[in-house]
Amino acid sequence: MVPADRGRFDLHRFSEILDLYLETAIKVNSRGYMARQFSSVMPVAAVFDMVSAMVPQPASYYEAGQLPNIADRLLEETLGRLVGWPHGRFEMVTTSGASLANMTAVLVARNHCFPQSWNGGLAAAGSRRPAIAVGEDAHFSVTRVAGIIGIGQDQVVRLPLNYRRQICPAGAAAALDSAAFCGLDVFCVIASAGTTSIGANDPLPELAALAKRHGAWLHVDAAHNGAFLVSDRLRPRLSGLELADSFCMDAHKTLFVPALCTLLFYKQKGMAETAFPQKDSYVFDPFEDEMTAVQSGVKNFECTKRPAILNLWLAWSLYGRHAFADKLEHLVTMTGAAHDYLASQPDFLVPHRPESNILCFVHRPAGVDSRRLSRLQIQLRDRVRAAGQYLLSKVDLDGRTMLRMVLMNHQIGLHDIEGVVAEIRRHARDILENDATESEQMRLFRLQPGE
Repeated sequence: MVPADRGRFDLHRFSEILDLYLETAIKVNSRGYMARQFSSVMPVAAVFDMVSAMVPQPASYYEAGQLPNIADRLLEETLGRLVGWPHGRFEMVTTSGASLANMTAVLVARNHCFPQSWNGGLAAAGSRRPAIAVGEDAHFSVTRVAGIIGIGQDQVVRLPLNYRRQICPAGAAAALDSAAFCGLDVFCVIASAGTTSIGANDPLPELAALAKRHGAWLHVDAAHNGAFLVSDRLRPRLSGLELADSFCMDAHKTLFVPALCTLLFYKQKGMAETAFPQKDSYVFDPFEDEMTAVQSGVKNFECTKRPAILNLWLAWSLYGRHAFADKLEHLVTMTGAAHDYLASQPDFLVPHRPESNILCFVHRPAGVDSRRLSRLQIQLRDRVRAAGQYLLSKVDLDGRTMLRMVLMNHQIGLHDIEGVVAEIRRHARDILENDATESEQMRLFRLQPGE
């Protein structure tokens, strides 16, 4: 900040601010970056993002953003065809992030199952207690929805997981039956295609049948693995997605475009506008024409929305879907190779084979007590991060802390995995030697005669 208005543009100061931003940013283009579910973006998309920021087109309304609204429809049709849905029977809206997309889909499910709730609130449900059901590894934004829309956290039914950390169909059936016995009316089952913790895909065909049996909506949070649709090789991992009533996917995660760009799909055309049924004259025309037919302003929460869809449309128009597929397939293959390498090391534990580009593991040096392992993983994460060559994240699974690797850079090779393993071992030796020294010092201190 400056103490007073300068009244002129200072090129040197602007350069300093740019340098500050770059110096303090995570280096997502580095081969040592293996931490989070965001990546560098396609350069052409980044350039186009700058142009669209300088020439803004609010994307919710056709008259203000013609191209983004048409791009929505083009990608809607292209991706819906990959899902396997019949032409003209489904619809898509774009929004800012999967958190907002998940909430919007649950609102549609609530309004569908409790038609009076938009005006009368949950009191309109009478003696019914509306509830949602989620997997134990569901993203925190999913459970947050219950509080936001007034259902309450006590009405969130947790569905147990199997050994692969997917929702267990048998356990889910028992949980839903128990919820019904307790008076809960589960109107929406939320599954995952790519959990944040390990990238697991829930068994969608079984969950779709279970949701149908209970008269519930099935929404799939496919923020991470939904992009597998573009790959002929990876698409089978999304088996059952076509049975969902709705799903969302983040293009800014695994389609490598600038954030935020989330696509929210509905299996049945006409459902999107039921999320927010309020109509106001300045945004709603009573008679649909060729302009209002393609706009999304009355179908999502945002009024002024960035035309983020254009970044994806541009890259697709230039390169086609195989550019995305090639990178995704490489990342998933490389993550599998990382799993095999770590599993072959006697001082590493890798409990789950990855289904995507997310891998969790534990470094367990010989002689380290199991009770000490979790704290060691946190110390390793912190030390590796502080050293600056690599960046890892961590996750807690079943009360045990693990290191977490997310491969988003297609330049990463096995030699980089070997490098981070060597770095982890080096820091572990330093930590354990320091622990031994401190323990010896404490022992000697206790041996000193009292004052």
